[in-house]
Amino acid sequence: MNILMLAEVSAATVIGGAERVLREQMLGLQGRGHWVGSVVRMPGGDSRPQMAVGAAVEHRYTVSRRNEPAFVLSSVVRSVRAFDRARRDLAPDVAVIHQSVAGLGALLRRRASIGSWVYVCHSLAHEEYVSRTSKELPAIGPVRRALNRAACLWIERAVIRRCARIVVLSEFMKRRVTAVHGVPESRIRVVPGGADPERFRPPDDPTAVRRRLKLPDDKVILFVVRNLVPRMGLDNLLQAMAKLGDEAGDLLLLIGGEGGLRRTLERLIGELRLARHVRLLGFVEEEELPLYYQAADLVLMPTQELEGFGLVTVEALACGTPVVGTPVGAIPEVLARLDQRLIAEGNDGPSLAQAIRRTLCRFRDEPGEQERLSRAARQLVLNHYTWERHNEQLETVLTEAIKDREG
Repeated sequence: MNILMLAEVSAATVIGGAERVLREQMLGLQGRGHWVGSVVRMPGGDSRPQMAVGAAVEHRYTVSRRNEPAFVLSSVVRSVRAFDRARRDLAPDVAVIHQSVAGLGALLRRRASIGSWVYVCHSLAHEEYVSRTSKELPAIGPVRRALNRAACLWIERAVIRRCARIVVLSEFMKRRVTAVHGVPESRIRVVPGGADPERFRPPDDPTAVRRRLKLPDDKVILFVVRNLVPRMGLDNLLQAMAKLGDEAGDLLLLIGGEGGLRRTLERLIGELRLARHVRLLGFVEEEELPLYYQAADLVLMPTQELEGFGLVTVEALACGTPVVGTPVGAIPEVLARLDQRLIAEGNDGPSLAQAIRRTLCRFRDEPGEQERLSRAARQLVLNHYTWERHNEQLETVLTEAIKDREG
């Protein structure tokens, strides 16, 4: 089949989970024998109108950032133009929308040109907006924030209700879509995210990996990679490190990622006197990401809210590195299949400290427990969370949507 994907992120350069999912779907569906193209918003710092993603062509459009109405209007108008160019090249059988604003224009103005439409819901747009602006953009007044929230909700609902199928990455997101948008469960399909087990794999020599990354051999390394935004719970994680007290003496926490909270985290590290125990790595390059998972004794998911799946979790597990996470969003869905004790009782600092302490004590006091958990983590990913499995299930959903339309 011919598949056209519409997104606000580019698959050409992966800087986060949304880009990863889009890229893996495009490449995976190509590998399964389908023709794939995409229409995406032009990423910052890259003005090229087209890019190759495998054998696919990524058509790009620019947007105005003068204000919120200008952003939406320019997205609608210019995405339709790019959509028309892509449609002439591909003649799509089905369109797959990854973010609601990216698909709004095509659905409103070109809906009849493609037989079937599918929406991939990573997270609810209005909830993401509220989470992002509540602390990062305090200058936005309450009225403006409320209007923007309502607009996000309306746009996503308009898109979802015009699509034959909605794909979510977790049971958690299935429940949220049903509750918020009133979509019947019969139209929703859970297709879990994944990891590439060839790229994310246990190290042959963990000591050599640490030397390559210039990390100490005599420390217990904790690793977290997140956008530095409020919902990721990184401030609570620092509080957890402080709560561990003298136990933190043998610990080194590595925080990878960029975002608006960097200065806040730097200040908090100083206030809590954690400079010797915490490093802010900045953006972790794609080729180095598996190495940090391999070098760590434990990967942490301290999310405070809105975890639609959590690719970090399965990438780390694929490397054989256990993960401790909060009971938020979809995190428990994955970790409970491995070991319920890896899930903290809450998302606050004391709960995280307790979960970290409990896990590290198991590794220390129960011979072979860390190795056993490592093998089980890897096997869990191989059985349930590979991109090959994801794209096989996605292919089934797209075929269903096309057959429904034909029927």
